[in-house]
Amino acid sequence: MFKRALLTGLLATFLFACNQKPKADICYTITPVKVDSISQLKIRMSIPADTSGVTTLSFPNEAWGQEKLFNTLGEMRLLNVEGVVEKDMDSSRIVLMHPKDTEQLEFEYFLKQDFDGDLSTGRIYRPIINKAYFHAFSHNMFMVPEKTESNQDIVLDWSAFPEDYTIHNSFGSQKRVQELKDMDMALFGNAIFVGGDFRVLSGDIQGNQISLATRGEWIPFQEEEVFQVLERTLTCQRNFWNDHSQEYFTVTMQPFPQETGSSFQGTGLTNSFATSISNNDFTDIEQLVYLFNHELMHNWIGHVIKNENEEEQYWFSEGFTEYYTFKNIATNKINGLTGAFYIREVNRTIRDLYASPVVEAPNAEINYDNFWGNRDYSKLPYWRGAVFAFYLDQKIRETSKGKQSLDDVMHQIYKDVKAKDQKLTHAYFIKVMKEFLGDDFEAFFQKHIEEGAKVDLYGLFDELGLEYDPMNDIYELGFTFTEDRKGIQSVVEGSAAWNAGLREGDEVFSRSIWQGSIDHEVELGVKRNGKRLEFAFYPIKKAMVPQLKETESNIGKLGF
Repeated sequence: MFKRALLTGLLATFLFACNQKPKADICYTITPVKVDSISQLKIRMSIPADTSGVTTLSFPNEAWGQEKLFNTLGEMRLLNVEGVVEKDMDSSRIVLMHPKDTEQLEFEYFLKQDFDGDLSTGRIYRPIINKAYFHAFSHNMFMVPEKTESNQDIVLDWSAFPEDYTIHNSFGSQKRVQELKDMDMALFGNAIFVGGDFRVLSGDIQGNQISLATRGEWIPFQEEEVFQVLERTLTCQRNFWNDHSQEYFTVTMQPFPQETGSSFQGTGLTNSFATSISNNDFTDIEQLVYLFNHELMHNWIGHVIKNENEEEQYWFSEGFTEYYTFKNIATNKINGLTGAFYIREVNRTIRDLYASPVVEAPNAEINYDNFWGNRDYSKLPYWRGAVFAFYLDQKIRETSKGKQSLDDVMHQIYKDVKAKDQKLTHAYFIKVMKEFLGDDFEAFFQKHIEEGAKVDLYGLFDELGLEYDPMNDIYELGFTFTEDRKGIQSVVEGSAAWNAGLREGDEVFSRSIWQGSIDHEVELGVKRNGKRLEFAFYPIKKAMVPQLKETESNIGKLGF
């Protein structure tokens, strides 16, 4: 009797609380709690029950490179009915078994951080929950019913958090109760949620809210500097596309410790971009200028302008995004960077492309397996596409005597997407380009994108009267590691690595390598015949690779 009365009392209390909220298909109530002195989040769900007596919730056990995400789940229980809760890790489901005549389910689960120690790049995509803050992505924070419509009314109730506790996410800032009307569940599942000691810097662009949420004490820059870069970047990009339709956009910026070198990663999400950055003196604001301008350009190239076949058109979605990253930075002088920066980035991209062992691989080889499993192929569409875009930009400017540029091509593609839901296909791109460069473009595209041949940059530079050096240094590591990266498998004879003294069979005990950089020395510590040896060398070789000179004449001829 007491047990039944207690259950009835709990149900009445919970239903009273939910009835105070706006009506919704799915209601989440999030509460900070301590379990055995460990900070966790208690999440209560109110959802319709399946008439079969079995309601399944989706919660991926593996996602975004993370495994065993079920380890982040604590206690789970049904609140309003007697039933059974089961974890199905293989199918990434939580199974709720309940009486068939149940109309509404009240379910509660606890979410916890499942690792100790410092934050690192390998842990960013797991739920982070401690006494100071939380940081989690929607897919590993909120369970969602599997049998549901594609659009749902959702309520998020954060009212149990202290008033001075920041609540910030992809759908708003500092709102204790959030109503997400007719929410696309795919968009809801692709969001970021942070809270606690995050600081929020806010502004607006033509009446649309933008914000930066960050925490910690930054070493390499001031957060106000970062917000200025974000604001300037978004303003220029939205002006370029003449698109100021997004009413809310936020960037979350999470620091993590790293002793040497710099690293950063970011993920484009619904109304947001979540980034994590090494917090040390090796990181600088210019890296964020690049990061924001590349990743936020994907709001249009890749998100609005979609590839028909993903990897097949990566030369466009990644390569053209890369090109417009440094073109728009220089055009708009973001963070004071100008035409000289544009030339440096064009030169760097040319060097990277020419140094690639798959520089002339056909486009068909940029497939799913190669792109995601081989670094050379994963970088190829960025470099090839960016150099191709640079070439087209200059050819269109020359042919039209400066009246048109690749910008006009991009605007035409965007116009067709908005008017006709056009996808980016090879045939469509060729059709658009013929209006600017004539019928010969089809054969040109076949040769340089489909077949992978390098464009004639020497001819282009001569034609435009640009000053350049025909032979330059490009990156060559000069050796390969063994599969376990603990030894030297082979060394290219005559390379800088060979001349420094590195040999096949050396056992590696330390290394410092700036992948792709010709400006930083490779440093290796190896053991050979019981002796410890150390080598340092610049990973370069001379090659026929044209590089533009940073002259005022070149800057002007390139349109700056």
